[in-house]
Formats: sequence, structure tokens, C-alpha cells
Amino acid sequence: MRRELGRTTVLRRACLTSGLAACAALALCTSAMGAGTVVTAGSPLTNNPPSVAVSSSGDALIAWNDDKGIAGAPNFVQYCVVPVGATACSHSGNLNPADGAGFIDGVHVLVDGGTMVILADTFGAQGNNAADYEPVQEWQSTDGGATWTIVNGGLSVTNGVLNADTGPLSAVIVPGTGVLGFGWDTAVGAPTFNAFPLNAPPECSKATCPAGFATLEPDTNPDQIGNPFGQFAAQAGANPGVLAVFDTNFTNGPLGCTVQDPFGTAYAYGSGNESAGNSYNISPGSPGSAWKVPVTQADCNVENPGVGGGPSGFGVLETNEANSTTVYHRFNAATMKFDTPLVTVAHQSELDAALSQDGAGGIYGTYLLDGAGGPINLSYSADAGKSFASGELQADRDGQDANVTNGVNGAGQGWAVWTSNGSVFAQSFQAADAISPAVVAPSATDTGTTVTVTVTCTSLPCTVTITITSSTVTVTKSSVSLKKKKPKSVTLAKGKFTITKSGAHKLAVKLTPAGKKFLASKKGHIKVGGTISETAAKHTKVTTRNLTLAIKPAKKKGKK
Repeated sequence: MRRELGRTTVLRRACLTSGLAACAALALCTSAMGAGTVVTAGSPLTNNPPSVAVSSSGDALIAWNDDKGIAGAPNFVQYCVVPVGATACSHSGNLNPADGAGFIDGVHVLVDGGTMVILADTFGAQGNNAADYEPVQEWQSTDGGATWTIVNGGLSVTNGVLNADTGPLSAVIVPGTGVLGFGWDTAVGAPTFNAFPLNAPPECSKATCPAGFATLEPDTNPDQIGNPFGQFAAQAGANPGVLAVFDTNFTNGPLGCTVQDPFGTAYAYGSGNESAGNSYNISPGSPGSAWKVPVTQADCNVENPGVGGGPSGFGVLETNEANSTTVYHRFNAATMKFDTPLVTVAHQSELDAALSQDGAGGIYGTYLLDGAGGPINLSYSADAGKSFASGELQADRDGQDANVTNGVNGAGQGWAVWTSNGSVFAQSFQAADAISPAVVAPSATDTGTTVTVTVTCTSLPCTVTITITSSTVTVTKSSVSLKKKKPKSVTLAKGKFTITKSGAHKLAVKLTPAGKKFLASKKGHIKVGGTISETAAKHTKVTTRNLTLAIKPAKKKGKK
């Protein structure tokens, strides 16, 4: 549901801006060479968007709803566990909802410590007490996905349903000890949220839910969110909390943008650990509620948001429609507002944005660059979202890639998951895979004191260290044969530069005394070796290549 709504947003804008008739080389160097092998997690032919979470050991838990319904068969959950370095699932299988529930509206996975969790939003249960088994059934595994146990025999563990138009958005690990959470949205009504225990959760279903759930938008607000895309994120640590972000489309009122461009975002924010006196099940404005900000306007002229949190705080990855760029907007927990500047992540728009953080606060974003179909980009920030390095994780541009999402564990082991041509794919990544090697022109020029090399960084700011070398071969005679000694490397030039602006830069690398002497004996063009070390976002990529060096002609001596 989440990804399909994201695509709908793009089509909706195209219809409004173009009319109903419209609805009928030395580019980025890929860093995919450093990422893991693409693994086929499954081929369900038709399915809802997949969900992924990463264990402390780096295993990816991936699950989705198989709704192909051959011969009228009911929907069921499929799962796959992929270890880092593997080329196939180590564990996989099918999970059937209890009480004959024949339909699944979304599957969500979490990893909380040593427990893997699969949550399925189900409906169409068949028993006499069908409402007890709706809307969410849960399975848990404590052996890395080898075996799964349905929780409470399939009785629903969470609920936030206002009426039949309520749909699931996302699941989170609520700050506190052993608490999970689930967020919802309703076509005519407010977003809702329910927190429930990881272990031995009581029934929380359409039939009964003693803990209740929070309604995040007051009835007095004339702009009910109304079933657009939305997503929840949670973070523990020094600033624990839960942040929800929603697409909006209003021209007036508290969530209104402009008539010319009504698209924007809204948010709801809660802080603190879950407890009896700080409950995420109590609506904002009521005593004991953890929710500090009910649904409130965030940004205008933006679309396709993905929200994430962690040690670096909450933030949103989204498309800035003002200039068709992908931007990161950090949430200010101190003011409880999005009052920080937008940071450019990519110079094209995005779709299917997803954000994760590692234990050190490194921020990882995946998205379809420049809209539907691919390529899949990976962006990484090591400075709490002040700057990002970006590179292609998947260069496929066949237009079939969709439903991109990701998960990262505390150590920084990440997994991207997406669908394409009826299959679910997964690929492991780390921060360094977002750093593309610098682009180096094949020719260099000697000026007598420097060697000029043209370099382009794809991630800014970047620090570039350039070393130009040459090798000479000494041939010696012996009584038996001619022997070649090991080539002697001569460092011709070396320099370090910081690049803050995009585009190609001519960098003047200072010649060493040995380099000046060496080049003084040469003329014309010679081949030299170049090692270009690019550091961005605290990670380094090295490019080595041969350069054609044009030697500056020696000055002619005057006649006596």
C-alpha cells in the first residue's frame, strides 16, 4: 500500500499539471561494484510492497503479501532470510493467517533484539469470532527465521481502525523496553497509532482493545489527512520519540499550501519512552499522552516523503518540487518543528524514498532517482544530514524497478529491497557504497612547476589526494643474459584539494624535485600513473589510471 500510494502521487500531479489527456557516458560512476550480489528473495508474480529489517548479525528479514490468488486461493505471507554474502535465502516459506482470513492489506517486519517479527494486516476472517482475528496478526521467530510461531493463535495484536477505509502504514519499535507500534490512516478520519508489547501482547482487535489507540488529529481540524501516503519512524537513545509524516493536498486551512501547488507534508510527533504516564496510546492533548504535536503542517511544494530516525535525530527524504531535487529535511526536536534548512541530496527528483540509521547516526537513504523505474540510488550522510554522498546502487534503467525500501542495523550493514518484473530482489550495502569514485580526465598537462589534472567529484564536499608517478626500467648486463631490474617508481607530483562545487575542476598538483628532473629529460607526451583518492562522508574511494601527460617544451637557448 505504501509504495503504490507513492506512485499514485506522481500520476496525480501529472494529471493536474498536464490535463486529463496527459494521463492516457560520464555520468555517475556506479558504486554497485562494492555492494553485495543481488539476491532473488522470491517470485510471487503479484504482491504488495515488501518490507525489510536487518538483524544484529546483518541478516535481512524480508516479507511480503502473495496475493496472486491462483484458483481463488487466499492471500498469504511469504518470507526470506538472507545472510550477508549469501546468494539465496537461508530460510524461506509461507505463513497463512489464522481463522481463514483471506486477504492481506500489507506486511511489515521488525527485528527487536533476538526476535524477528512479521505483522500482516488481515481481513476476511471466517470464524464465529472473526473480529478477534482482525486487523493484524503476528508471527515471531527467535532462531533467526528458521521457525515461526503465530502469536496468540492469530488473535489480533494491534488496532487503529476507525472505519472500513482505514489502511495500515508502517510498524516501528517504540522507545522503551519491548514495545512495538503500528500506524494507520483513514480516508475520512484521523491517522491513528497503537503501541503493544513485544512479548505476550493482549488481544487488540476490532472486537476488543483494552489499551485503546491514539487519534493523532483533532476532530476540530477541518483537514483530515484522508488516506494519502504516510509513514512512521521511531528512535531510542538520548532523544526517544516517534515521528509520523503524511502527504497532503490542501489549498487552505491548517494544512493548506497554495492553489497552484497544493502538495505538501504534515507530521505528528511524540517523545519519551513508552510508560503508563507517557503513553503512545493516548491522543495528543490528553493527560498522560506521549504525543506532543498533533497533525501539523510540515512542508509545502514537496512530495514522496520517507521518514527515518536514530542517533542523528529524525529527518525526511523528499522531492522538492520547486527545483525537482531530492532533499533531506531534519526535524528539530528542541522546537518540535521542521525549521531547519533543506539539504540537497541529489539534483533529480525521487520516488520510493526510505531512510534508516546505524548505531553511530549514519543516515542511509534509498530511492528511485528521477522518478519511476530506476536507477536505484543510495545516499549516505556521516554528519547528521548536513551533507550527503550518493551513488547508484542499481544502475538498471528498464523502468521495472519499484517499491524500493531499506533497512540498516547498528553496525551499518544495510539491505535494499525492491520489486521488478514479478520478483522481489535484495542487495546488501554499506556506507562506502554511496561513495562514487572521482571521474578523472585521461589527459594531464605539465606546466614546469605543476601537473594539471581534471577531476570531478560526484559527492560533495570531497577531499581529493592526487599522486602522479612514473616508472623507469634499468637494464643491466650479466655473463649469461640481459636482466631487468624491478621498476623504480618516481613520484612526479602530489597534492591535496577540497572540492565544494559540482562540475569538473582543473587541479594543479605541485611537482616534486624528482618530478621536475624527470620531466626535464622528456618531451612530447608520455604515459604516467595517477592515483586519485577521494574522501567523502568519511569514506574513501581510490581511482588508479594511466594519464597522458603533455610535457611543456623546454625553452630554447639563445645563440652566443
